[in-house]
Amino acid sequence: MAVIGAVVAVASLVVTIVEGVRARRHTKFLAHHDHWWQRWSWIAERALSEAERDHDAAALMARAVLSRSWSTDDDRWMERALDDHEFQTENRRRKDTQRDR
Repeated sequence: MAVIGAVVAVASLVVTIVEGVRARRHTKFLAHHDHWWQRWSWIAERALSEAERDHDAAALMARAVLSRSWSTDDDRWMERALDDHEFQTENRRRKDTQRDR
């Protein structure tokens, strides 16, 4: 009976450790996601601003984020999305200007 109790105790310990590791990994992911969202929200707000100075700040911050060793594929995707948006916006402006002539 003592052996069964010891086996149950060890199994319980293993389950607790595995769950602890899983919970820590999940918490770390959530923290990373939250910081990612804050960074790119800040950058996007300035990139889409009307003020040229804000555009410069967004470009500087995007370059800083992308030059870090911890930057991810999501960071690079977000930069491409902002670049695509800027390119499309510039094309629309160019077409509107040509129509006005």
